[in-house]
Amino acid sequence: MAVNIRPLHDRVIVRRIEEGRTGSRRNHHSRYAKEKPQEGEVVAVGEGKYREDGTRQTLDVKPGDRVLLANTAAQKSNSMARSF
Repeated sequence: MAVNIRPLHDRVIVRRIEEGRTGSRRNHHSRYAKEKPQEGEVVAVGEGKYREDGTRQTLDVKPGDRVLLANTAAQKSNSMARSF
């Protein structure tokens, strides 16, 4: 079942991309603390922000784009057993 989510204004919804482990070498600290991936895929994009003159400033990203994430700006949300 597909869920249609449309963010408002200049908001975007990004799904974290889980990085697979490569190689047989492991960091011994990895079993104690797992860092979240810093890359994600844009799932949905808002229509943009209104400027003071009334025109709309559209966003530079579109669904399907790969983006780098800032951990401080993230807000977690679960929708229909999908984590965004």
